[in-house]
Amino acid sequence: MPQDFRDPNTAREWDADTSYYNPMRPEQLEMLLALAAAEYQPGQTILDLGLGSGQVEALLFERIPGAQVVGVDASAAMLEIARERLQPYAAQYSTLLHDLTQIDTLTLPARDYGIVISIQTLHHLDDAQMQRAYAFIHRTLRPGGLFLLLDRIAVEYASLFGCYQTLWAQQDAQRGSHVGTQEGATFAEHQAKNRDRADIPLGLARHLELLRAAGFEAACLHLYTHRALFAGRKSQLLTPAEFEANCLAQRSEKVLE
Repeated sequence: MPQDFRDPNTAREWDADTSYYNPMRPEQLEMLLALAAAEYQPGQTILDLGLGSGQVEALLFERIPGAQVVGVDASAAMLEIARERLQPYAAQYSTLLHDLTQIDTLTLPARDYGIVISIQTLHHLDDAQMQRAYAFIHRTLRPGGLFLLLDRIAVEYASLFGCYQTLWAQQDAQRGSHVGTQEGATFAEHQAKNRDRADIPLGLARHLELLRAAGFEAACLHLYTHRALFAGRKSQLLTPAEFEANCLAQRSEKVLE
């Protein structure tokens, strides 16, 4: 059965140990935070699709004092943990309860979004939903904005599953984790476990294909077995639709004056 993150007990159990089955999370998360800190400009807002229990925001606010964040998550239980954790930063963030499989119906506060991040969340979206998510993210970002995705990707070939197992066993021996147990003893079991968790990870090449189709200049910056950090840069040039929207906004402002 998939984890029900809407259940308060499940949410708190997950929050207590986020690296048990993903020992690469701290290292890759540190990379993402470094990139966000280098990119952030005062006055802009960071959008987090999948804010969860606020662990990343706690680190983000330490790294970027004064940063503003809008966070979206489908679990009220997770957002309650985030509210408790982020009390010292209450003036720096706001949250929206929303299912990202329905991202086209998400209405964000009007902000200048310079960075969008998503961490271990979008692998629950199927291919069509991911296309819509990437299009939404591209529309949301300001020209030149940066999208950072840290997530699970698909193990695509049964013939290479043994290679993954070797590296997972190495990780588990070195870090006391349990990746091998979590991911299955055979390729068929691995696929079954993904279905049980309601995970629908896309392959590395497909992620890049969809990011580029949405309008991003995109690359995988770091990959370890099935955990990847992607970056997508929106062009500085406005699309025709964005240009028209800006013109309409400027005309509205003149009318109000």
